[in-house]
Amino acid sequence: MTRTELFKLRTHRTPWVLLGILASALAVAPVYYAFRPPADSSAVIETFVGVFTVMTPLLGAVFGGWIVGHEFRQGTLRRVLGNDARRGRLIATKASIGLGAMVAGMSAAAGVAALASVASASSFDQSLVWDGVFRDMLSGGFLAVVVAAIAFGLSILLRSDTYAMLGSLGLMIIVGPLLTLIPKVGKYVPSALADDVSLWISGSGEQLNVAIAPAALGLAASLAVLSAAAMAAFSQSDI
Repeated sequence: MTRTELFKLRTHRTPWVLLGILASALAVAPVYYAFRPPADSSAVIETFVGVFTVMTPLLGAVFGGWIVGHEFRQGTLRRVLGNDARRGRLIATKASIGLGAMVAGMSAAAGVAALASVASASSFDQSLVWDGVFRDMLSGGFLAVVVAAIAFGLSILLRSDTYAMLGSLGLMIIVGPLLTLIPKVGKYVPSALADDVSLWISGSGEQLNVAIAPAALGLAASLAVLSAAAMAAFSQSDI
């Protein structure tokens, strides 16, 4: 089953297209600054981190919804379960392979972009200061994984990759921020909890006095509920 999932990742265009989009987006700023140097070389780092933290959650929603959702759309799950009817193992394999591929893809794209940023700064005789950048990248990557996990669960519940992508982004970008306006409720929605954990990872949470333990436990509980609901629906559904 693991080999099958790895083969799908290698042969399907979607993962490679998403990786190409991320790498291209990260490479735009270094190329631009190589021809039009900024007044301060810190702009190269700020743009690099900014593009990464914006693009990865968006692409994570697409990738998370695609892993299972595209098989519902194409009708290939029936054939897969015909070879091995253990549905729990199938979902666990897809989730673990998808997580590994996502982390590897983000790391590779960020590494190439970092080298491009160094080369860009060198072209106008400047050096880059990387203090805190690694934590900022971890923070953005964590948020992307959370969005992908929500899209993954929704794709099983809704049996659609498109609705899962829209649902995860809507929950994290629109519904979640609106619910934060409700006193004593908004701080417990997944988007707010994920933001708190992300801020703590980046180091900003220490200045804002973010309570990491309640945020991490609340986020883990929210994802566990979604996972349990998705597994229950998948186990009982007629594929």
